[in-house]
Amino acid sequence: MRRILEPQYGSDFIGRGEKIDELKEKIEDSGFVIVTGDRGIGKTNLTLVVEEALNEEKAGFLKKKPCYHVNGSFFYEEVNRIFAPSKRLTGVSGSVSTLIAGAGGGLSWNPREPFILEYMEKSKDKIVFVENAHELKKEDFETILEATRRNDRLRFVLEIATQYLPDVTIRPGSYEVVELSELNEDAIEKIVRKECPHFSDAIVHRIVALSKGYPYVARSLAYICDNKDREEEISQFLNTLRDDDMEHNLDRIHKEVLETLNEDSQEVIKSLAIAPATLTLNLIAAFCGDDVDPSLTDLSERRILVTSEEKIYRFYHPLFREYLRSIQPLALKTKQRIYSEALERVKDERDSVIILFEVLDEPVIFESLLKQTENYEAINSVGIQAYTWGKIEHAFSAWMHLFELTKTKDKAWESIAMGHIGIVYQLKGDLDRALEYYGKSLKLGEELGWKEGMASVYGNIGVVYRIKGDLDKALEYYEKSLKLEEELGRKEGIASDYGNIGIVYRIKGDLEKALEYFGKSLKFNEELGRKEGIASVYGNIGIVYRIKGDLEKALEYFGKSLKFNEELGRKEGMASQYGNIGTVYQIKGDLEKALEYYVKSLKLNEELGRREGIASVYGNMGIVCGIKGELDTALEYYGKALQIFKGIESREGTAQTLMLIGDVLIQKGDKERALDHYLEAQDLVIGYAHPLFEKINNRITKLLEKE
Repeated sequence: MRRILEPQYGSDFIGRGEKIDELKEKIEDSGFVIVTGDRGIGKTNLTLVVEEALNEEKAGFLKKKPCYHVNGSFFYEEVNRIFAPSKRLTGVSGSVSTLIAGAGGGLSWNPREPFILEYMEKSKDKIVFVENAHELKKEDFETILEATRRNDRLRFVLEIATQYLPDVTIRPGSYEVVELSELNEDAIEKIVRKECPHFSDAIVHRIVALSKGYPYVARSLAYICDNKDREEEISQFLNTLRDDDMEHNLDRIHKEVLETLNEDSQEVIKSLAIAPATLTLNLIAAFCGDDVDPSLTDLSERRILVTSEEKIYRFYHPLFREYLRSIQPLALKTKQRIYSEALERVKDERDSVIILFEVLDEPVIFESLLKQTENYEAINSVGIQAYTWGKIEHAFSAWMHLFELTKTKDKAWESIAMGHIGIVYQLKGDLDRALEYYGKSLKLGEELGWKEGMASVYGNIGVVYRIKGDLDKALEYYEKSLKLEEELGRKEGIASDYGNIGIVYRIKGDLEKALEYFGKSLKFNEELGRKEGIASVYGNIGIVYRIKGDLEKALEYFGKSLKFNEELGRKEGMASQYGNIGTVYQIKGDLEKALEYYVKSLKLNEELGRREGIASVYGNMGIVCGIKGELDTALEYYGKALQIFKGIESREGTAQTLMLIGDVLIQKGDKERALDHYLEAQDLVIGYAHPLFEKINNRITKLLEKE
């Protein structure tokens, strides 16, 4: 039986010899390579050929580097399988950066950053080919960029059609491009004659002319023509095509490809076009019925369905799948029902369930499927997948569903669900709800004796109390987390906890103690080679030197931190350090330079949606305007900062901003309103071991004495 797709390896790969060498060379030189060109130009075949060649390399940099081939439509799960097959999200201890007097930025955990990165960063040599990379989400693309920045042992080769190149900023020099153009007529003729040596010259020349240099079109036409009995039939078909209308020709080609199949196979392949782009055998049966083996064999032998060693099936080309979907508008309208029926048949199979949730971008179908799902592991994985892609509400829905299902039934999964829900509430700025769920998760973790989970939750509770301004409580929980991390020997957790404890001492004003803990954190991060951790500690050390008044030393450490964050492409860290550098210039009296850096910080914080960072920069900008005598503008910025700090329930940020507003009101001569702001600020920090209390109290005392 004739195959529609037959990859040609080595010297048999027609017309792309120089491109094979170019791609191999660029994979050796760069961690990130994009293979681009129009759809049907041969990108997938080129990557398959090069992957095969690399598996046979005997020497050089690429020798014995394991190669993996993944599909962009199922990127997260497949990359997760490669780098961290047993990974499970349990919560992360760390801190969200805050600004002192509106500035700062130290050890931080960025909830939007894909957790898979920590595994990719430590990975040994790997080359990952990503087919159909135009299916990647922006977050996936940025994960790849970040991974190659952090780990020079990794290589990613992305196959992306030119018109689908993503709108992601890539640092110049961090990637290479291999661009495919149309093959010349001689190469196309060789392809056609190799596949169908019995074709007459007239038929070959007509196929060459219609192909326009696209090997996909040439092979598809050869497949169709080879399935016809007589040359007269072939000529009649080719005459239905137009010399200058490729869109029309592709529709005709795909219609003919479909009609080469028997009726049962046609129905199966049309049903699968509505299904996810990547399929398991169980999912194929779920969409098409159990009696699918004869059709599946037919489709596989023709390579209209292509399978991998892992028994994952996909269409031979996305253009064919698109055509089949376009001719079934009614099926697309009933997609929710179709997916729901399929889910009912595979609801106990984790991998199949996860594949079905490719509908993350279709909220109605997503919610409908979620309500049907009762597989705990699958629901948790869907939550992680949504969270990793920045779809926080989807993740929240998944974990709330997991919580409702497991409540009083399965303590381990209930604890995991509540810990995740707490993380989402913390990200949203609802700190009391975050504490509520962290507390419930912790209680179950204690009952189960689950130290890993308890350590993470302790750390997260510490973060919440620090944001709230309850420093003694934060320190208590950080130390609990540290004790468990030391018992478990988890160096990353230890490094994070040391850093968090250092932040608390820094806020308390015990700068030597802060430096001691930052030093301990730095040592562990350096041992682990965690550039992100090193960058964060440098930022915190810089803050200490700034407070001490050693501004040159502060700039030195902020500069070191900024450099690491730029190399890693960590926008959050860059935003924090821009803010920190701005405060140094502010103290030095170079207000224009300070504003320049604050604007850079604000822009990145707004891109990331970091409400606390945005508020802190507004506070800084208010301080600068106040120094310049632009009091109304200063109040405007403080008002924006205050609104955000109150919204995220940041006790410290709210109190500090209220104090700064009071200072401006004093300058404007409005002592009564200034006192109201000071008293409101005092109420927020009274009873807490926070240096702000003394500053606010002194202002109130002086104001009342003058009256």
